[in-house]
Amino acid sequence: MTLFITDLDFTLLDSDGNFSLNSAERLNNLISDGMKFTVATARAAPSIKHLMSNVDLKLPIIELNGAILRNLQSGHILQHKGLGTEKATLINDCFTELGITPYVSALIGDHNPLFYPELNNPGMQWFLDEKIARSDPRLTPRPKDLFNQKNVSGSVNTDKTVDDILAFTYLGPKAEIDTISELVSQTVPEALITTYPNHYIGDWEVVIAASDANKGNAINRLLEYLNKDLEINISRTTAFGDSSNDLEMLNTVDHPVAVSNASAEIKASAREIIGHHKDDAVIDYLERAHR
Repeated sequence: MTLFITDLDFTLLDSDGNFSLNSAERLNNLISDGMKFTVATARAAPSIKHLMSNVDLKLPIIELNGAILRNLQSGHILQHKGLGTEKATLINDCFTELGITPYVSALIGDHNPLFYPELNNPGMQWFLDEKIARSDPRLTPRPKDLFNQKNVSGSVNTDKTVDDILAFTYLGPKAEIDTISELVSQTVPEALITTYPNHYIGDWEVVIAASDANKGNAINRLLEYLNKDLEINISRTTAFGDSSNDLEMLNTVDHPVAVSNASAEIKASAREIIGHHKDDAVIDYLERAHR
């Protein structure tokens, strides 16, 4: 039995970042006919629910680039990989040293609050506006004392107890993103730093997470969960991607597939290159594979 996993933005979604009713109907037909399908994305559960609201996603999904494995139907987080407050505080200090404030994705039980800062550039504003437009319930103003150095080193303060810090996200010019990445890599060498162009706004984005919070590791955890908890035996995996945050995923699966709009790095890691994401290339491939 084959498990198909796809990235969303610039892979499965259209050029506007949406998933059409026609595409959803085609995908639902495949799922109802027995296809094992899920998504692995940098997006979080509320955004996935909004975009894929017309799709019957029965299997757990991979969100935040692999930081969370979640049952989307119940909302329950099955597994997570976080930075821990000590490393997170060191990373936050790097941003503070450079005079910038990122978004912080945290974990409180099954909830994943997204603490947003005062915004200092169009990319950061776009990131917030997109989530406001989709009524993202995670949005929480970032407290000034989120990382409070007056308390024990590594403590994180909110009105609720934070279980873990999952990721930092910042959008800006490439030079600024490179500076942040270099400083964090020197300070916390084991952190996973992923940078890629944000094609919606023409700027760059950096996501900093735990070293094992990537899509490849998440797929391995998903396969173990499917086998042990759901008694679904997957013998083969196929994944679709377009950007650097998909690299570990493509290197993990049996059959890595790149869309034609993918980066050169992703194409080099793929065994097969299909059409452009805007032309429903992934859905076309899935239909051919299921015949």
